[in-house]
Amino acid sequence: MIIRLLFAVLILYGIYQFVKTVQNKPANQRRGYYVSLVVGLAAAALVLLSLTGRVPWIAGLIGGALPFVRQYILKHIYHRLNGNAGSNNREQGSQQDEQAPPPRPSTSMNKSQALAVLGLSADASNEEIIAAHRKLMQKFHPDRGGNDFLASQINDAKDVLLGKRGR
Repeated sequence: MIIRLLFAVLILYGIYQFVKTVQNKPANQRRGYYVSLVVGLAAAALVLLSLTGRVPWIAGLIGGALPFVRQYILKHIYHRLNGNAGSNNREQGSQQDEQAPPPRPSTSMNKSQALAVLGLSADASNEEIIAAHRKLMQKFHPDRGGNDFLASQINDAKDVLLGKRGR
């Protein structure tokens, strides 16, 4: 009985320290840490229940694999969005993915696509383009919780629109 109580106190203290550490992170990064905490706790609970015989062993196996599967799926989706999933040699592609960030897609953006990305009309002025770019970058910049792909699309849209106007 004492061992179980000490184990419970240890787990609660670990959760408290994790939450305390996450509170020191920027607000836009906290959600990911909390999702990791919930997934990890669910996996640990399933493994513990399977070890005590309250849940079939297959559920414990699935629960233990849950955080790894989640990470694999997120990585796969990220690479799919960046256009790296269609490589001919999957083994070589997976080794590249672990060593270096994925290369930027080499698609050119036309004026109508650039206007759609920035949410502007065809008669937008240079000031409106810059203001829309600034507003979107404040929202989707990688340092503020966005991702590199969206930020590069926003930057490309601005370059296309301002480049065609001769700056």
